[in-house]
Amino acid sequence: MSGRSGRRAEARRLEEMALNASGAFQSLLYDGWLLGHRAGPTKRLRCINPTYRSSLPLEQKLAYCTDFYRTAGLPAIFRMLPFAQPVGLDAFLAERGWSEFERTLVLRAGLAAAIALPAPAVEVELVAMMAWVEATRALLGIASEALPRLLDRAANYPLPQIGALVRRGDEVVACGLAKVEEDHVGLFAVHTAPSLRGQGLGRAVVGALLADAQRRGARTAYLQVTAQNAAALALYRRFGFDTAYDYWYRARQGEQH
Repeated sequence: MSGRSGRRAEARRLEEMALNASGAFQSLLYDGWLLGHRAGPTKRLRCINPTYRSSLPLEQKLAYCTDFYRTAGLPAIFRMLPFAQPVGLDAFLAERGWSEFERTLVLRAGLAAAIALPAPAVEVELVAMMAWVEATRALLGIASEALPRLLDRAANYPLPQIGALVRRGDEVVACGLAKVEEDHVGLFAVHTAPSLRGQGLGRAVVGALLADAQRRGARTAYLQVTAQNAAALALYRRFGFDTAYDYWYRARQGEQH
C-alpha cells in the first residue's frame, strides 16, 4: 500500500471508529453514503457521510438526499472528507450553491509520548458512563428531554468507555470521556466551566483518560476539534497531537446549523 493510500485507509478507519464512538447507528446506508438522521445538536450524527465508493448519478443522489432530510425534518448537510466519494463531489456541491462551513481537524497522538506530560495537581475521578451522564448534566447543558436518550446510549454502547470528572465541592467543573476500539481511544466532550479555564483542569482530564486507555491496551489517541478553537488546540498540542486530516460541512443557505 502506497504512502498516500495508506494514510487515506487509516483516516477512513479513524472515521469509522469516531462514528462508532458517537453512536452513529441511527442511519441509512445509500449507495456508499451513510445518511445519519439522529436529531440533535451534533451535526456529524445528522448529516451525509460520503465515505465509500459511489455508483449512482450524482444528480439522482443529491435529489434523494435532500428529499430524505426534508421528510425527516432536518437540514440537508454533507460532511466532506479528503477521501469523500466520488472524487469531485465537493466541487459538484459548491457549483450548486452548497456553501462550506465549520472546518474541523481530526488530531492523532501516540499514547506513550502523550502520557509522559507532567500532570497538574488536580484530582480526576474516573466513573462509569451512566454516572458520568448524570453528573455532567449541568456542566454540558443537557436538556431534560435528552437525558433518557443519552442514558440509553451509554447503557447499550458495546465497547469499553469511561468518563472523567473534576469536582469543586458538589459541583462538576470539568469533564471528558474516552471510548476504546481495538488499540485506539477517542476523546470526546472534554469541557471545563468557563470561569475555571486556564487552571489545568482540562489537561488533568485528558491526561487521566489517556493513562486509563493505555492500561486498557490503547496505543493511539484521536479526537476532533474545530479549526478555530485555539485554546483546545493548544491543550492537545501539548500532548503531542498532530493533525491527521480535516473535514468540513456543506449545506444550502439557511441550513448551515
